[in-house]
Amino acid sequence: MISKNTFALILLFFLVAFAQAQVRTLAHYNMGRSGNVTYAIAPEVLKPVGKAGTPLTVIGTPVFYADAPGDKAGNGEGSILFSGKGDGYLAATPFGKAGENLLFEVWVKGRVENNADGNITPKWVVASTGSESSGYQFVQNGKSWSFNSGGKGSVQIGEVIKDQWVHLAAVVENGEGTVWFNGKKSGTFEPTQDISNSFSIACDAEGKSNFYGEIYEVRVGTFDSGHFDSNASFLLDYEKIAEKSGKQLEERQAFVKILEAEGMGKKLVSDFSDSKFPRDWLITSVGEACRLEVKKSADQITSEFRITNGLVSRSFYISDNLACVSYKNHSNQAEFLRAVKPEARLLIDSTWYEVGGLKGQPELSYLLESWLPEMENSPSSFVLKKIETAAPVQRYPWTPKFNSIQTDWPAKGLRVIMTYAAGEAIPALKDIEVQVNYEIYQGLPVMAKWVEVKNSGSEATIIQQIETEVLAVNQDQLNRIHVESDFSFALVNGNTKGSALLHFVGEPKPYQAGEGTTKWRVDPDYHTWATHNQAEDNFLGFRHRNLLVSTLPMGPNTPVTKENPFKSYITFELLQDSDDEERKSLGHRRMYKKLAPQTTESLIAGGITSHDPVQLKSFIDQMGELGLERLDIQAWPGISHDNLDSEYVALWKDIASYARSKGIVMGGYELQVASRGRGAEVDCVDPATGKPGSLFGQSVCIASAWKDSYYPKMWEFFDQTGMMTYNMDGPYHGDPCASHSHTHHSGLEDSQWQQWKTQVGIIHELQRRDMYVPIPDWYFLNGQSATGMGYREASANLTPQQQLLLGRQYIYDGTWHKLPTMGWMTMQLVGFYTHDPRVGLEPLNENLDRYEAQLVQYLASGCQFTIRGNRLYDTPETKAMAGKWINWFKAHREILTSEIIHVSRPTGRDLDIMMHVNPFIEDKGMVVVFNPTNREIKKVLELPLYYTGLKNSVEVSNEELRQDFSLNEKQELSLTVKIKPGGVAWYLLK
Repeated sequence: MISKNTFALILLFFLVAFAQAQVRTLAHYNMGRSGNVTYAIAPEVLKPVGKAGTPLTVIGTPVFYADAPGDKAGNGEGSILFSGKGDGYLAATPFGKAGENLLFEVWVKGRVENNADGNITPKWVVASTGSESSGYQFVQNGKSWSFNSGGKGSVQIGEVIKDQWVHLAAVVENGEGTVWFNGKKSGTFEPTQDISNSFSIACDAEGKSNFYGEIYEVRVGTFDSGHFDSNASFLLDYEKIAEKSGKQLEERQAFVKILEAEGMGKKLVSDFSDSKFPRDWLITSVGEACRLEVKKSADQITSEFRITNGLVSRSFYISDNLACVSYKNHSNQAEFLRAVKPEARLLIDSTWYEVGGLKGQPELSYLLESWLPEMENSPSSFVLKKIETAAPVQRYPWTPKFNSIQTDWPAKGLRVIMTYAAGEAIPALKDIEVQVNYEIYQGLPVMAKWVEVKNSGSEATIIQQIETEVLAVNQDQLNRIHVESDFSFALVNGNTKGSALLHFVGEPKPYQAGEGTTKWRVDPDYHTWATHNQAEDNFLGFRHRNLLVSTLPMGPNTPVTKENPFKSYITFELLQDSDDEERKSLGHRRMYKKLAPQTTESLIAGGITSHDPVQLKSFIDQMGELGLERLDIQAWPGISHDNLDSEYVALWKDIASYARSKGIVMGGYELQVASRGRGAEVDCVDPATGKPGSLFGQSVCIASAWKDSYYPKMWEFFDQTGMMTYNMDGPYHGDPCASHSHTHHSGLEDSQWQQWKTQVGIIHELQRRDMYVPIPDWYFLNGQSATGMGYREASANLTPQQQLLLGRQYIYDGTWHKLPTMGWMTMQLVGFYTHDPRVGLEPLNENLDRYEAQLVQYLASGCQFTIRGNRLYDTPETKAMAGKWINWFKAHREILTSEIIHVSRPTGRDLDIMMHVNPFIEDKGMVVVFNPTNREIKKVLELPLYYTGLKNSVEVSNEELRQDFSLNEKQELSLTVKIKPGGVAWYLLK
């Protein structure tokens, strides 16, 4: 008895045979048996299969190559390899007539190759009946297969996959044309009205536009209307296709079933809620949980899910592969996504491979859901295999300390891990697994994303470049998405339009002033009708730069092995709901507060340059009496952290212990990396000269053997002395290094990546040790506590009057994208590089007013504040004054270290204002008003209290006042103040 499966196969065989019999062959060429030795010369005359067709005459010297599609290679068949340099076959006879039903198909393998200038060759003809202007042609057009219909234009068929056999076909039936890619319809065309007298393979009618690659089979046929069947009429192994399709169907059904099963943070829904979020996250607590919402599948072979926290959502569609189809801000219902792009891209062995994504979106200026079922996976992509959920990763160790906020760490949220495997068209990468990680956080319109790559094979795979985010953004939202990654330091944050130019002569390299990992590019696939008049581009802000790519300026060029998987940098994306600069920057600061909470640590510091234990202990005594919390041994000489001489270690152990007995943590300055050479063998090698040299004269390469000697000594120094702060000037700042002999990097391309990883590892260890980390540059998303509020070293030698007004300008400018505690400021009681009496404040009791004025403004800002000198007071009056304001700061520390709303930048001509807000604590605001003039000013201030969260009324108080005030409909307070010349007043808001 015949089984059902056997019967089905027999039926399929007869159906295929019958259908192919309905195609009347006009010409059929099979190169599979044109030779039997690889690189043997191909025949001078290519004879057709059977009687249909005309012998073709060779041009050039193509060769036989033992490779063929499907199982034919195993049967000893091969193909003809064309060199792209004058090879091909020609005949002066066309096959097929314009106006009749026609089937034209070819089996071809592309060998994508760049020209000498690095550009993809624009056009090679694979096969042609007739000519470009009157006939039909299959063409490799760059990285795409396309089909030319003479006089009617060109249509794209599919993607060229390097070294992968594909079947291309074109069908004309009843005056309508369709193109097919591996048996699937991929486009339409208008048929030509004429076919000229020529037929060619691997070239055009004139023997030019020669194809580079392999061709196995070409066929032209005709058929009666109604007798073409895409499931049977092509030269395809339909039995194998049916078997493969059945297996894929089973796998997709199993995948959907697993996706809909219960899991951490998962919720099965019938539809996605699209309601607007009802509250302002900047002034109210948001407690909505982070979820992976899975929509119940209607067909059990496709699925939709989204990652959401109520404020934002990112939605995905799954069919042959995964595609991100929506990225939405629910505060204002704005959609950020205009088109489907891959989830990530990897450059391996000079070839870019996509991770996820679907092809075939007909217009990239907008996305219709009805297009999704017709879109297909690229065979050369990494394909989704698994989705898991987990808690957010602790990016580095941290515990609340040093007067920081009390918060969850890591932040509450959800991680979604999407695992991809190499598609069937890239068997060379079968051992590579790619994980795309998303994180979303409770109460923040922020998502984080990174990529991990694992290798289960025995051979290393080198990731030359990586794009961890590729996002096609709607043009009206370009300015409403803040994107930054934790791959961050001085040079990579540089900008040729900004202050980075101070350090360069000529045009800097991208890896020296690359604007981080965030790149806005022109989308090469974005051929929309909705283009602008180029005369308006400048006024419109070049809105067609709407492809967001997160990628390293250089590299990583790093090997991935079984023992050493790869983890990328992390990209953070904050979706904004307004173009208002204060609101946008406040959102950025809130992001740091939750995702880098060590930035809220606050310590009032005393700075001194002495190494004399008597002077140091006297200074510590005064610090303890006034309530200062951190001692910093400043330049010069600072501290040498690799000096393990017993007397040197004993000195600092004694001083640290004495400070600790007063409740003070301590550390000291060292110029560690930037502008400090450590020897020709370990210093950075300039890529331009091949000799030691770097941006700041000379810097050590921290991916050299130097790191193996210096850092172990530094950790031992910390262990032995008990120091608890890391005040390093010049951490890794971004110098590339072209050395090929350094221990921990192989050359230029991986030098930034490996040095950055070293510095990040140091900061993570510092946080594990519960240390305080004030350093220059921008490592906040990896554990740094503070950087300069602004940066001009010479400002330390300005007069006290200049330091007052300029200091407040520094604070105004420096807190747009920093919390107050993220920026340090120093008050100089003695000159920094000078003994000019106009600079310092000694003797302190004779400059009490100037001392107080500076002390008040820095404490009022909530900044990371250091008082630098040899003593902090010299008389009881000085001590009382300093103690009064330090106690005031500590009494109001929680609100004074909260975010600043930028009411007015100091001009020296009128009152200027610092206003702190925090809607989540009892003290909602603090207003500090300064009068820089020599006249008394009485004025009504209009203060914007919206971001305090207060509604309708406010209680205003200070040492002299406690009064309730009404707010207007904009939540503004009208407050009358009278400030004496050079005076200050403060007002607490409840």
